[in-house]
Amino acid sequence: MTSVLITPPGQSTATDGGDGLDSLRSLPAVPPVQAAATSARKSARDACPGCGSDEGALVAQGVRDHEYDAPGTYDWIGCGECGLIRLFPQPSDAVLNAAYPPGYQAYRDHGSKLVGWYVARRRLRRAAELARLVSDNGAVLDVGCGTGKLLSAMRPLGRFRLCGVEYRDEAAVNARRSGLSVWTGELEDAPLTPRSFDLVIMEHVIEHVRDPRATLTRIAGLLKSGGVLVGETPNLASWERRAFGKYWGGGHCPRHLTLFAPGALERLLRACGFAEVRIAHPIYSAHLALSLQNWFRRRETTAAGLQGGRAWYYPLLCSAAMLPALVAARRHNSSVIRFEARLSRD
Repeated sequence: MTSVLITPPGQSTATDGGDGLDSLRSLPAVPPVQAAATSARKSARDACPGCGSDEGALVAQGVRDHEYDAPGTYDWIGCGECGLIRLFPQPSDAVLNAAYPPGYQAYRDHGSKLVGWYVARRRLRRAAELARLVSDNGAVLDVGCGTGKLLSAMRPLGRFRLCGVEYRDEAAVNARRSGLSVWTGELEDAPLTPRSFDLVIMEHVIEHVRDPRATLTRIAGLLKSGGVLVGETPNLASWERRAFGKYWGGGHCPRHLTLFAPGALERLLRACGFAEVRIAHPIYSAHLALSLQNWFRRRETTAAGLQGGRAWYYPLLCSAAMLPALVAARRHNSSVIRFEARLSRD
């Protein structure tokens, strides 16, 4: 959960399964009954959000919410055209509302002092990294800002113009209480001026949106010439996803609607107008800890006994996961990919 950044020297993207297609090619063939079901999925809502294809391979069945008991079971469908994995069927708005309860972990303080310390340390380091990407008096937009803690951490680092967009009203209210300008709702509906931002932040957000292509295109239109988009998202090409399958902590079903491999994400960013894309691998232990928690609780039918989606032993799992997370990052196969995409200058 610390934020040390390890980038392959002399290259911008990972080379091990980086396009997302190799990981799909390595999957066993889809049984005929499953293949028939997959080929029957023709709904525009369930087409690949990256390229629009409605064909794909069945990656996992019976994926469900192990954290908050949101209703439904789902499949992960891997697109053979662009390498993204999408959730099928796409959950309704009512299901997604249930998937983000008031105790949702991104909106609450961590019950464990150890985890809270790690998260606060990571946030401060990340804020310092972001502050170096924008000049003083620069305009910064945090999409999916939650309660505004990252923007608040940037405040003392410069005279930035800070604002955010947050889907959940209770989180946006808390952000505004700290003095931030935050719009409640979807980015697509936010009354933001085109070409007005120097930096846009999307920390663990792109996987939550229904149409990532439309969202990235909108962000490209909000950035000034030479502006930068930065963010993080789970890495579907990681060893953790391969090892844990439907129990992978980075899946966060049904909140994560689309999962990306490094190469697939880079191609999508370039298709949406970004000229320079850099991919890196931070050390990140939280997904491995949650994968283990999901595995240990795989026979549980409800999330009873969890606090904010986490078991009492989750902090111990985070500590134990640090060494494997460090090794994975050094091998450029972290469970999280960090991206930095810049528009060309006029």
